[in-house]
Amino acid sequence: MSLSVAGMLLGAMTSASAVLAVRSMLPRRPPLQELLRRTHSPAPHQRPAASAGRAPVRGAAAVADRVGARLMATDVFAARLPARDLHLLEMQPAALLGRCALYGLAGLLIPQWILFLLRIGGITLPFGVPVAAGLGCAAFMVVKCLDDVRSVARDRRREYRYYTASLLERVALARSSDAGAAEALTRAVQSGDGRAAVRIRDAVEHARLAGVSPWDALGRLGTELGVPELARPAASLALAGEEQAAVYEQLEAQAEVVRRALLADRKEAANEATEAMHTPALAIVFLMAAFLIAPALVRITAF
Repeated sequence: MSLSVAGMLLGAMTSASAVLAVRSMLPRRPPLQELLRRTHSPAPHQRPAASAGRAPVRGAAAVADRVGARLMATDVFAARLPARDLHLLEMQPAALLGRCALYGLAGLLIPQWILFLLRIGGITLPFGVPVAAGLGCAAFMVVKCLDDVRSVARDRRREYRYYTASLLERVALARSSDAGAAEALTRAVQSGDGRAAVRIRDAVEHARLAGVSPWDALGRLGTELGVPELARPAASLALAGEEQAAVYEQLEAQAEVVRRALLADRKEAANEATEAMHTPALAIVFLMAAFLIAPALVRITAF
């Protein structure tokens, strides 16, 4: 039995990847301080850049936090971060910067590993090929990391919009039962245990303790999170609280507008998914045609 260096290296890489994949799928227990921080967190610009005072995090997350804290010292990278998305996801800017750095490093090393295996196999490429491949793959990985954060933030905003439509209907029902504007809003936010429900309830509770009108707190929260559907009803609720106006029909109309917008987003997402299936379908048709035509071509060329 003969052993090759390339085979041993490839086997070790495969085994390490399998171990890391299994470990990533195991459930993790976040520290208690992290769970308490998720209930209400300040804006990204008010958070400390370093992770001092937080519970120690193990593994790649700790490395990402340390690298991100170093990069936060320069305004070149920190000024280009999606602040609203980070505030919405309750994510530290240093953590995102560190993750982008690790993604970029992985993208820089993956082509070098492939080129190393090619060199072992006897294929030598010019010096500019690994450099260009590494830089291109690193840039792609960084862009992919930022795009993943934006995608998660877009899904989270959709969750806030669904909760906003439900909140408007419940506030309208509470107002129709002769409840005051502040009381109706307080009743409406008491139910629900999702991320949006907890965060909006915390914002209303903090506004009550600080002596600030709750609808102003809702408007500020909607502006900070980039959820205009949450900021628009603040004017109607303020009108109901200050002038005792009957806003039942207006709140119902706003809830209907939000639900129609959500339905339109769902239809657009379904259309995009359908269009994305065109390429795999064409590839399957091409392969089936190739399998059907190949035997005939082989027989024709054999004569």
